[in-house]
Amino acid sequence: MKSKRKYIWWIAMSIAVITLLHYFTTSYIWGFHDFYRRLYYIPIILAAFKFGLKGAMLSTLAVVVLYAPHLLIYFGRINIEVINQFLEISMFLIVGAITGALVESESKVRRLLEVQIMRLTDLENYTQNILDSILNGVVAIDKNMLIHSINREGKSLLNIKGEAERTYIYDYFENPGEIKNVMAEAIGKETTIQGYETRILKEQEKKTIIKIHGYPLKNILNRMEGMVIVMEDITEVKRLENQIRRVEKLSAVGELASGIAHEIRNPLGIIKTICQIMRKDAVDADTREGLEIIEAEVDRANRVIQELLDFAKPSVFHYRLQSMDRIIMDVLRITKKYAEQYKVKVDYQCMDDSMVYVDADKLKQAFVNIIINDIQAMPEGGNLCIKLQVEEDWIKISFIDEGIGIEKEKLEKIFEPFYTNKEKGTGLGLAITHRIIEEHKGYIEIESEIHRGTQIDIFLPKHPRGGAEDVKKNLDCR
Repeated sequence: MKSKRKYIWWIAMSIAVITLLHYFTTSYIWGFHDFYRRLYYIPIILAAFKFGLKGAMLSTLAVVVLYAPHLLIYFGRINIEVINQFLEISMFLIVGAITGALVESESKVRRLLEVQIMRLTDLENYTQNILDSILNGVVAIDKNMLIHSINREGKSLLNIKGEAERTYIYDYFENPGEIKNVMAEAIGKETTIQGYETRILKEQEKKTIIKIHGYPLKNILNRMEGMVIVMEDITEVKRLENQIRRVEKLSAVGELASGIAHEIRNPLGIIKTICQIMRKDAVDADTREGLEIIEAEVDRANRVIQELLDFAKPSVFHYRLQSMDRIIMDVLRITKKYAEQYKVKVDYQCMDDSMVYVDADKLKQAFVNIIINDIQAMPEGGNLCIKLQVEEDWIKISFIDEGIGIEKEKLEKIFEPFYTNKEKGTGLGLAITHRIIEEHKGYIEIESEIHRGTQIDIFLPKHPRGGAEDVKKNLDCR
């Protein structure tokens, strides 16, 4: 409003000053009058630009009303000169009308354009809101696999903090070369990508497994412009699938154990008894040695059967409020001599301690199994680092060794019953560990590299089953 008033005053003052110059300049200096008259175009055009046709016509009428008497005063009569001047005045009206009309037309076009831009912006925001409300990641890429747009879930899955536009989509995955080839083939052949599984390249402990679907993106001329990539997080689905497979194997183990354990133990007991009797009566040293070997192998077979029975039968957990640091310290005292025997130096780092409801004996069993496996993975000695820390609602215990490592295709199998790489192992130690952690509502993550070592991360909830108080009430009810 103040700006408009400023222009009104400026236009009015300009017309007034020019008119006064006319009236106070003598008539015989006609060259100055021609110059002053042309100055009237400035406020007229300015009024047209600032106030449209209405402003142009009002300023023009003001000029005519103020300038016309000057002609009659100086000429005193109507002649050809006066008529020429009045024709010049008509030019003021024409210029004002044309300029005002053009400005009005341009203003209307500008307003229509602003309305269209607002509509397009609203439509773009509406479309983006729809995309952001989709629970799967949606990414639009061009033929060079550069990202052009991405929704909120897509940024979350790919761990993108800022702008993602004009970056290559395959750079966000663990296997960029393979992803690039798959997408390039689909774009080149104008085909779809159905259910391609891969992992996200994220700087976090828990790896995200996703399933990729790709669909051709074409323009109005039906020409290939790129692809729309839909990313589905299947990490939890995969975890549940693995858990179901383990449960099925556990069920089979239980049936096997209950069905044959006693039938095998009875003959083994008879064999051991006969061996002991024969060993007492044996005179030959070789015979006694052979019988001792038979007896030792019978004992080992009995231990395997006992482990099988222990693994198959349901465990009873006794939850108490425990210090996780205290539990780990007890485990280190148990395994200290064993580590020294293998020349393994154990470095324990307690970054954060926490009191939590757990079965200390079961957790100790789980931790001992892991530490023994780590030590056995370093036959030439080495370092084993154990870290205890709290991450939000989870207690994280990490076991990092410098051992021989595990091949990637075998990582998912090491917690399965009877799977082992050891000559005398039963394959039940880590399976028992996994079951103990799951009973505590936790989970295990493992990463390994051949000849570099293995890292096992155990995550236990600080407040399982809805909080420590709820757990305590449930336990007290038992």
